[in-house]
Amino acid sequence: MRRKLNHLGVTLLVALLSLSFTSLARADAREYFKCKLTDGTEGAALEELANDFMKIARAEGFKDYSMEFLWPLFSQDISRGSFYWSGKAPNAARIGALNDFWEGSKANADIRARFRKMATCETSSLYMTTEIK
Repeated sequence: MRRKLNHLGVTLLVALLSLSFTSLARADAREYFKCKLTDGTEGAALEELANDFMKIARAEGFKDYSMEFLWPLFSQDISRGSFYWSGKAPNAARIGALNDFWEGSKANADIRARFRKMATCETSSLYMTTEIK
């Protein structure tokens, strides 16, 4: 009987901690593409292209997706011209939908073609994040 009460006490404690943790945490999904600018391409031109893309994406209903570029100031594992495309959405399914849009939308065809002339990407990754406040 005592074991059952201890087990019940631990279970209640874990449940309470989980409720406290979830009230402090916010989860979303992030994608990262490690890319490199092609010769002669400037970061400002890529940022302009990204703004054009986001206008189209928002018009197509992707108001819950945001992106940013990470321009390394120092890193031992990348070369000059390398950068990361970082995208953020409420969940992995939403990022998947955005990636389908990127690859298959006629509304985005010009952006895709321009991007492929400006940069090449060698790796991609998808993460679930939990922000603790």
